Amino acid sequence: MVSSKSDQIQLETLSKLLTAGGHHDVSHLLRASLARLVSFWPAQAGALLYLPPNGGSVRLENGPLDSEACTLIEQARTSFARRDANNEPTIGYYALEDGSNLLELPLQSGDLCVGLLHLVVSTETTLEKHAGGSAMLKPEEDLLILLVRAIGGEADKLTMLQRAERDLLELRLLYEVGQSLAVNLDLNSLLDEIRLRVPEVVGAERCSIFILDEEHQELVLRLQPGQQEFRLPADQGIAGWVAMHGIPQIVNDVQQDLRWYPSVGRDVDFVAQSLICVPMRVKDRVVGVVQLLNKRGGATFTDQDMQLLTTLAAQAGIALENARLYRSLREERDRLLSKEEEVRRAIARDLHDGPAQSLAAIAMNIEFIKKLLVAMPERVASEMETLSDLVNKTTYNIRTLLFELRPLGLEIQGLLPMLQQYVDRWRDPAGRDTKLRLEAPASVPRLPYEIEAATFIIIQEAVNNARKHAQASEIVIYFYEEEDHLIASVRDRGKGFNLNAVEAGYNSRGSLGLLNMKERASLIGAEFRIRSEQGSGTTVELRIPLLEEKRR
Repeated sequence: MVSSKSDQIQLETLSKLLTAGGHHDVSHLLRASLARLVSFWPAQAGALLYLPPNGGSVRLENGPLDSEACTLIEQARTSFARRDANNEPTIGYYALEDGSNLLELPLQSGDLCVGLLHLVVSTETTLEKHAGGSAMLKPEEDLLILLVRAIGGEADKLTMLQRAERDLLELRLLYEVGQSLAVNLDLNSLLDEIRLRVPEVVGAERCSIFILDEEHQELVLRLQPGQQEFRLPADQGIAGWVAMHGIPQIVNDVQQDLRWYPSVGRDVDFVAQSLICVPMRVKDRVVGVVQLLNKRGGATFTDQDMQLLTTLAAQAGIALENARLYRSLREERDRLLSKEEEVRRAIARDLHDGPAQSLAAIAMNIEFIKKLLVAMPERVASEMETLSDLVNKTTYNIRTLLFELRPLGLEIQGLLPMLQQYVDRWRDPAGRDTKLRLEAPASVPRLPYEIEAATFIIIQEAVNNARKHAQASEIVIYFYEEEDHLIASVRDRGKGFNLNAVEAGYNSRGSLGLLNMKERASLIGAEFRIRSEQGSGTTVELRIPLLEEKRR
């Protein structure tokens, strides 16, 4: 073929075109190379197979291929795999029924055979008779064959370059997300950033993040900032399957997957074709899933995509847990501030209604006695007795208030003696003839100070609620051991209340008494129960698990 200076120049030009840089995509490089080879050979048509080092395949055709040629090409491709080129068979050709030949040439990358080139050529332009009658390639085509083989090397170089570029993008993304995790405790803005950045690297059209609502057993999806939330059952759809089983999934034809849950796609007018879905974990617990939809360019998701998404999902899981902990701490801070303000108001009210008025009365009595010393000195003695009684009563009330705020003997004497002192000191501030009684055996075991302190506060809160609302003549504190629990309960036979209505009205009412008692019980690992019916009284019960060392 290369029989003139002009042909030699054309061959050199083709060599430069086949190996020149400037291609940013392997498919583009191979498509351009195939088109130039078909044109330069010349060939009626051509087909190319390339197997990249990271898996997958590139299959290209140029020009019309009849059914016989397609069958032979497909047979060759089916049995082909990347392999050592040392055992590569000789270049082959197959005679076709229309009188042309199918020429088969290997693509090489170093010592590896990485693909096949098939050309449909005429016998006259491709073969010459060898001594003995066999047909062989013309010797002038040796350089072309070397160029053909070199295409595989160029494709491998570009594939590895693209892989390196993608690895750099992935590392950059992971670094940036990691930096965001270190400074960003706002869950929504962090998830929005991940939702926008991940598709850029993986080459997907959309990223969705589902958060698992464990209380309602639902997956919660917010597609874009400002959009409404979508909720679906935690065991529905591919996302639900991944959340329940904790196993990543690649599905390249979602419409044929029986697990597919299409309702969200219909609601947002988005057609899903393929997806990759991985779980978000916090330690061994799945807290949500990350899902990528539709690989761009019609490609399929790969194991590399799954590895990247799994790493990002692990970071997203950490972000979710950090954000939840931060939000929980902030809510707890707000509750503590609210409770502190409520306690301040209660102390101010108790001081105003009790000691403050008593002190005012003492001051008035002192002024009255001063005047009696001049006008009626014989009455001073009796008025001094009255003043002494008022001072003693005021001192008692102040000490009782201090005891209720912080029983200093609790750590030394224990909960049961302090409860008895509390009952002995107790008086209804409203002046009603309400009695408080303690029923408890002497053998009640001691508990750690923190548990006893929390139990004392819960009992106080329950007694105060009963005093304010029950309108009962008697309130009884029961304290006893039952199996593996210590039971503390406050019971009255007052008017009772609708428990569901009270709990439902927390947001509209200022009082959070029941919620505070539940939270305190939870902090010490105790179970908190309330039983109440209108007209039948109320029982507040605290079940405290006994520690192993206390049972021995």
